[in-house]
Amino acid sequence: MPPTFTDDGQTVQHPLELKFNATGWDILCAIEQGFRAQVDVKGKLAEWFLYKQLKELKSRGVIEDVIWHDTNGRPDFDIMIGGRTIRMECKNVRSGANPKGYQGDFRVEIQKTRNQLVGGVSLRGYRADDFEVLAACLFNQTGTWDYVFVESGRLARRPNFPDYLVIM
Repeated sequence: MPPTFTDDGQTVQHPLELKFNATGWDILCAIEQGFRAQVDVKGKLAEWFLYKQLKELKSRGVIEDVIWHDTNGRPDFDIMIGGRTIRMECKNVRSGANPKGYQGDFRVEIQKTRNQLVGGVSLRGYRADDFEVLAACLFNQTGTWDYVFVESGRLARRPNFPDYLVIM
């Protein structure tokens, strides 16, 4: 039996069910059949659960505000704290049996979806100053939506393009 969604005790359709003219069950079955769709959904879920944590921090007064972006060329989040904006990018750690690389730490693919030209070379990378903090979601290794954080200035740079972060 397909799942039903309720809001305040009332059965409702999710907005995506209306948008796609499909049941939630059909939408989930379609995602199940597509590897790329699952990767995309895991990435968006990592952002969603981080957003929920950041909203909780806001409600407790730890941070002043959070804005979640879904725009090419912008970090995933702007976090306002102490009158300052911190830009945060969210990525999942690598999955598979050998997810660790440099010094035994989990690896994260820090690469954009879209290509950009830099000095006649096609790059999909992030500049070291594109964001201040990387949130690495551990779900692919732990099955939980937990995160570790690193300042972008501590991430390795590309030897031939020192303004850009390494892909892994």
